Amino acid sequence: MNIFLKKYHFIISLLMILPSGCSGIDIQDPLYSAEKISRQHLLSGEALFGDAAAKMILPDDGVMDITDKMVSSLNHYVSRKGAKRSRIMSLLHMMTGAGALAMEYDMSKTYTARDAFKYAEGNCLAFSYLFAAFARERGLKVRFQEIGIPPEWNPAGDTLYYISRHVNVRVRTETARDYVVDIDRINYKPHYKSWIISEKQATALYYSNKGTDYLSEGDYEKAFPYFVKSLMLAPRDAAIWSNLGVLYRMNGLYSYAERSYFMALKYDSHNQSVLNNLVVLYDQTGHSEKSIYYSDLVKKYQLKNPYYRYYRALEAFAEGDYDLTLRHLRAALKAQNNDLKFHNLLEATYAKLSDDSRTSKAGEKVKARPSR
Repeated sequence: MNIFLKKYHFIISLLMILPSGCSGIDIQDPLYSAEKISRQHLLSGEALFGDAAAKMILPDDGVMDITDKMVSSLNHYVSRKGAKRSRIMSLLHMMTGAGALAMEYDMSKTYTARDAFKYAEGNCLAFSYLFAAFARERGLKVRFQEIGIPPEWNPAGDTLYYISRHVNVRVRTETARDYVVDIDRINYKPHYKSWIISEKQATALYYSNKGTDYLSEGDYEKAFPYFVKSLMLAPRDAAIWSNLGVLYRMNGLYSYAERSYFMALKYDSHNQSVLNNLVVLYDQTGHSEKSIYYSDLVKKYQLKNPYYRYYRALEAFAEGDYDLTLRHLRAALKAQNNDLKFHNLLEATYAKLSDDSRTSKAGEKVKARPSR
């Protein structure tokens, strides 16, 4: 199984889908014996391409560049004058309104700002790049932020799994509060944790996504320089290091894959997706003791994650095992009580058990919570 951590409602990376949020782990455990391959050698491509790696040119796609045609369109729709909020609203209307750009959301399309404008579509990264580039042309101060959206456990095929990450844009206004611009209002919720990322980090996600696309197509020669470019921009992003490890593993360079995964854990020792990739690697290479060690860590942290427990509850519900559904749901609700879908499933489960009293009680809790 190849494991990716990639798609962003905005997007990113290659890995297996696992929960987040756990206590720290000791990555220098007794089973750790990764070959001491340097960062420079991991990023050189010599192990993959030999002498040809010296001629490798890193991509430069001009992620935030805009054209004269784009500026002309901006001049038509958005004034340089007026209150900041007015300029923000005019820009949003230009990008999403009928009769203007009418940009459509497509989470599979990682575009530069230029291509997002050209095709009038894209994922959240593409939308954010275009909005930020236009906003700056109109004198607005913008910053990118990542959103801690709940993980989803959905396979993208027989051998690949994608994890979603989410990015949007914050714009300064005349008030003390920033204005948040997000094309994916269905998945973005104001109560989700968020943190500011630099423009380099935001741009790195574009190159990581493109690398992931090439990797899933089996085009390793194109995938590798995109991952390297991404890591040049965001050298501490664990997900991108793990994607590089997947590439090495798919090419049979197991010591390089292992080292890439441990580089990822160096920057995020909580990342169970990386741990799961190690399990896959050790299973494939016959290191059963190491595989068991990391598999046990993964299972331990999975059961602490409310969204993983909800996922397992859905599985049990679909199989008609309502007692098991309740056990997973109760664990999920103990850790996260404000997610409406947990309560909806609880109500449906009690209904299947013909427990009218508890069905009614769960239904009242659903009604009492605003839709989020």
